[in-house]
Amino acid sequence: MNKKNQITTIEEFISSDEDNMLISQVNEEITIFYLGIVKHFANNQGIKISNNNESEAVLNNEDLFGTKTIQTLSITNAKKLDTILNTHSKKIVFTDYKNFKRLSSKFKSINGYQFENDVAFFIRNELSIHNDELLDYCRHNAALLFSETSKFIINSNQYSRDRSLIEEKNHILDIRKIIFENKRNNLNIKALYQSIKKEAEYKKLSFLTY
Repeated sequence: MNKKNQITTIEEFISSDEDNMLISQVNEEITIFYLGIVKHFANNQGIKISNNNESEAVLNNEDLFGTKTIQTLSITNAKKLDTILNTHSKKIVFTDYKNFKRLSSKFKSINGYQFENDVAFFIRNELSIHNDELLDYCRHNAALLFSETSKFIINSNQYSRDRSLIEEKNHILDIRKIIFENKRNNLNIKALYQSIKKEAEYKKLSFLTY
């Protein structure tokens, strides 16, 4: 990692002439967070983001209308990664920590495991939002950063963080605890059946609401 803040590093890379940036993958949620950061700065600079796989990587970063494009790719195969990084095209590559550690000294690199610092810096310095409740929620739900901050910006005086995902997880967990207790204590079959049925119905209802 560079000594400067990682969010600033991403912003500067997007406007630079450099071809490659690496971001270490942590999980899908953190990947979504960093893709959102990339798109935020790219939109500010009129640059298009193209989500590709390694077989779709292209050499030309401009279309017929002169629109600049940055490719985002996810590659963990070391041989394919080395080949892609040697192509002349502007790209941001998400890769596993083993490849990240091997190559981070050669390219602009963002350590995904430092995402909490990046969440805080982006909210406070880029969006100029100073709300501890919002910050805490986004640190624990990084993929929801842009939806939450948008909601805050629209109505900061009545902001209430979206707890629906947490409540859903806790509700299903409570049902599973009941199922576990029924099985462990060999309680009546009817009660066990009703608990399993309730969990299935709740999952189905939760899916239909999104």
